[in-house]
Amino acid sequence: MLPRRQAILAFVAAALYITQGQSMDVGGINMMAIRFVEIAAAIRVVVRKELASVNMMRPDVLLLLFFLAYMTVTLLRTGELDAYTLGLTVDGVLAYFAFRALISTPEDFIIFMKGTVMLLVPFALMMTWEAIKGQNLFSFMAGVPEIPIYRGKYFRCQGSFRHAITAGTVGATFFPIFVGLLFRNQNRLWATLGIAASLTIVIASHSSGPLMATIVAAAAWCCWSVRQHMKWVRLGIVVGMFGMHMLMKAPVWFIFDRISGVIGGDGWHRSNIIDKFIYSIGDWWFVGMPMENTMNWAATVTKYGAADITNYYVSIGINGGLISLLIYVAMLIACFKLVGLGLQAARSAPTKQATYEPMLWGVGSAVCAHTVNLIAVSYWDQSYVIWYLHLALAITLGNYFLREGQTAKSVKIN
Repeated sequence: MLPRRQAILAFVAAALYITQGQSMDVGGINMMAIRFVEIAAAIRVVVRKELASVNMMRPDVLLLLFFLAYMTVTLLRTGELDAYTLGLTVDGVLAYFAFRALISTPEDFIIFMKGTVMLLVPFALMMTWEAIKGQNLFSFMAGVPEIPIYRGKYFRCQGSFRHAITAGTVGATFFPIFVGLLFRNQNRLWATLGIAASLTIVIASHSSGPLMATIVAAAAWCCWSVRQHMKWVRLGIVVGMFGMHMLMKAPVWFIFDRISGVIGGDGWHRSNIIDKFIYSIGDWWFVGMPMENTMNWAATVTKYGAADITNYYVSIGINGGLISLLIYVAMLIACFKLVGLGLQAARSAPTKQATYEPMLWGVGSAVCAHTVNLIAVSYWDQSYVIWYLHLALAITLGNYFLREGQTAKSVKIN
């Protein structure tokens, strides 16, 4: 019922303030509260014809192709579409395209981010209470424990999320977006409050994954001064990784093990999962393989009789085969390319529009933080909503500035 600019906040509020313990069985499908919100959002954007305003871009098409390939491979391997695969697809498509339809301009985005501050500040305060008192205020909804995990003299706070890592990821990935808003004088108070709330959430989670995502986001902002030479930065990263691979005794993906020795966390497990995945490519590349085949990959085995696969890319390969993994990576590359083109267009635009460049950089940095973070965690609770939100924002804003730049160039020529 709300105006488009406010409606999106209801979606994010549901992800932040309702646990997955609030659910019911509908025809054998576990319908968490967030899924009812997805359906409501989908009905809204279709009925109000807001979905028709979405200009389909290459990343949009590749995301749809990814879900199609993922379901097809699962069907070929098992002969049926299980509820998990179907749920993954429906959740992703409904959430992503609802966000694409509900925000279409930089003005929409700024209003949304101000509203997000009003959602994140109370959430950060609740996680602070959890960190100090050792009591999760969301526990009355079920789905999360009343007393959070205590490790290393700190509570690992999770709020409404099913794990401290996914809760902390929310703060880590909103952080760079608020940094982008600092460049706009009229939005600095909102941006400062957003940064404070985001970092509070990361600290309260006491998890190495969100900390690493925050460091990645900060590193992305460190590249701001050389943003016109990112080609060389990317080349330097590739050359650096190749050099480490040649010089390290272990393969380069064991860098996570080295990093965990500094900031803490289970880096060896993450590196080992990648190692097993790569050397088992013959088993999963065609139509994936049963997750149970990973039982001997790690010491930690889930109640389902499989290794605890904390790497989303590895999970995609195991379940969806090499084709699904390649399409997903291609989608991410297309997203970054679109953001890059949008940044170029904004940079050469009239003064007013050029002030939006840091804003788009911040959103791109958030996607970068997610991209690295997915090496260490699969978004297995409502945190996927935040991932698809940031992905949709990056593509929407990148497309907006690219089109505006092309229009301005056309007018100048004529």
